[in-house]
Amino acid sequence: MPLDQQTGLDDDPAALVTEVLGDLVRPASLAPADPGPAVVTGTYVSDPPFFGGGDVGRLAVSGVVNSLVTGGAEPRSVALALTVEAGLPRRLLLRLAESVRDTARQAGVGVAAVHGRVVRAGDADQVYVTATGLGVPPASRTGGVGPEVRAGDRVLVSGPLGDHEAHLLSLRAGLGFEHHVTSACAPLTGLLGAVRSGGYPGAVRAAAEINEGGLAAALRSFGAGGRAGFRIDEHALPVRAETRVALESLGVAPWDAASPGRLCLVVAPDAAPAVLSALRSHPYGRSAALVGHVTGTAGPRGVVLESAAPDGTVTPLPAPVPAPARRLF
Repeated sequence: MPLDQQTGLDDDPAALVTEVLGDLVRPASLAPADPGPAVVTGTYVSDPPFFGGGDVGRLAVSGVVNSLVTGGAEPRSVALALTVEAGLPRRLLLRLAESVRDTARQAGVGVAAVHGRVVRAGDADQVYVTATGLGVPPASRTGGVGPEVRAGDRVLVSGPLGDHEAHLLSLRAGLGFEHHVTSACAPLTGLLGAVRSGGYPGAVRAAAEINEGGLAAALRSFGAGGRAGFRIDEHALPVRAETRVALESLGVAPWDAASPGRLCLVVAPDAAPAVLSALRSHPYGRSAALVGHVTGTAGPRGVVLESAAPDGTVTPLPAPVPAPARRLF
């Protein structure tokens, strides 16, 4: 980020701050045997902040809880900081508070602290939420980005893709799809718990919530540095008919669509049927599907995602729409 330029919507302020902090930043809090607590934090800005199936409060609590649990940690509590724009109706603030309460209860976590500030009208998009999740580090690494990913491993997703992005983009544009498709954001402690209690230690090579950038971004994170390529069966992707129509009209591919509340798992081949069964035993995993496999090293181009057609033709998946055009949170 050049210092003589203004910050743009596609910039990452955390990258500059992290560079300045240098060795003070210790992101290994989810590493096994770390003596301190597992800690993740995030700032959640949703446009719009209140929507069908949730709000920015549910996104925030679910987001940090899911970051902890996909890293293998056991979430214990969250701390929240609210930036509220003057003029926000108190009924909406109450709605957000009730959503935070219900999501925390569902996730099985407490709320360690709440702080808030009101800023002038026009200085915020109704309400921003910064959330910090605290948990107990894992005894051993069971999820996250990985050298653990191996050729032949299977790729699973826990449910229909794209609902959240289709809903929000349609709601912004007033296209009407938002009346038929709602967000599925939710805490995933119970879903991953069902998988990890199934008696298959080490079966889950990598796990991530499907956030901005969609399934493609999650898989690219698993294969960072060219460690792995992925072949995805486009026709195996679980996408609701209404969502597919909405995404097509918005020019977004299902594998690029943000799907908070959905998991991507890379699992050992022999454990894939059992893990798929465990996912489907949970309410949030009823539509879980096996959608592809790891092809091995990705080669000089880095991670390559390919789509396999029924006739056997394999083609690279197209690059996603630039993030600023459809920034969600």
